[in-house]
Amino acid sequence: MVKLVFVLIFLIFSGCGYKPAYKTEGKKEVYCIKSIKFPRAEATALDVFSRSVSDAVISSGNTLECSGKTTRFIKVYVKSLSISPIGYSAAQRASIYRVTVYLDFIVENRKNEIVFKKSISEMAQYTGTGLTGDVERRYAVEEVGRLVSLRIFSILTDQ
Repeated sequence: MVKLVFVLIFLIFSGCGYKPAYKTEGKKEVYCIKSIKFPRAEATALDVFSRSVSDAVISSGNTLECSGKTTRFIKVYVKSLSISPIGYSAAQRASIYRVTVYLDFIVENRKNEIVFKKSISEMAQYTGTGLTGDVERRYAVEEVGRLVSLRIFSILTDQ
């Protein structure tokens, strides 16, 4: 009786078209972040975009490693980054920041030939209390970094 139940369960699940949720087809690449360039020095944004690109590569199922195994090199050129306060608290401190970024995401092979190049533009804003110093500015940059990470993830999974 127990064997019959297991056989029935097996037949039910094997015929229902169950497929794993993750993609297993296609060749996974080994990426290395070669450079992230900004038009002006911005340490906070450099940190955020470095983390965003790294997260996108790893989340897409590829490997992030700079070694002899590397097959693809990533270059990010931030064409413009605008961080501006657009709202103020009652204490006249900036409480709402808008961040706009335009960048080129370039992937090259080992021979320095461009595999693909995508232009990305994102805009985000963050609303805070205006009482925590420059924290709202940092959070706004992190928010646009999350959007860039999602866009790069989408690009890498479509390739």
